[in-house]
Amino acid sequence: MENRTSKVGITGKYGTRYGSKLRKQVKAIEILERQKNICPFCGKTTIKRKAAGIWKCRACRRTIAGGCWEFVTTAATTAKTTINRLKKNLEMKKSPEEEEEELEEKKKENKKDKKEKKEKKDKPKKRKN
Repeated sequence: MENRTSKVGITGKYGTRYGSKLRKQVKAIEILERQKNICPFCGKTTIKRKAAGIWKCRACRRTIAGGCWEFVTTAATTAKTTINRLKKNLEMKKSPEEEEEELEEKKKENKKDKKEKKEKKDKPKKRKN
């Protein structure tokens, strides 16, 4: 017997109802919904959807909140990167006292370097015969 849903795939259950465009949209969503995802805790591809927004890893048995149809949404990714960027900026910003201390240390290093250069210039060069 022939495979009846070779083109429509998972949406073959709807038959000819609802129109082709809607069935294609539902197909994309249902494929995302049913695929296995990588667990951020154990690293195995065992996370499956239990209910809307609830995902469970079968390997480490953790329950994780995620998107309704896909485990990681684009909005969540954007928010995560923004938070990490802001954290990085806070770490890079230092108090004025720390900045002053760094400037003083740099000045001391520059003075030492200048003294070393002068000492090198003052020493006579040895000639080779």
